[in-house]
Amino acid sequence: MVKKDSELFKPLVVTAEKYLRAYCDGKQQDDEKAKVALRVLSVYRRILKVEKERKEIKSEWEKLIEGVAEMRKLTRSKVKPKQGKDVDKTKSKPSSKI
Repeated sequence: MVKKDSELFKPLVVTAEKYLRAYCDGKQQDDEKAKVALRVLSVYRRILKVEKERKEIKSEWEKLIEGVAEMRKLTRSKVKPKQGKDVDKTKSKPSSKI
């Protein structure tokens, strides 16, 4: 089973959150690391947003497929196959050789 991107990204997010907490409490002073940690959290939020959208699109797609299948069932039940003479519409044309 393939893991979601958010699950793969989670350990890095935990580390970034810990660093930002320490930075805000005054225990860390490196501004560059804080900027990187903020970027990590920003990308993580975007990943979560995309996964949510992907889930919504998949749900909508499944509903659409069900609707189309239902429509096909209704149209098939209305059209009754003709009994009796089955005419083959694909007649072979005589080949013309010169």
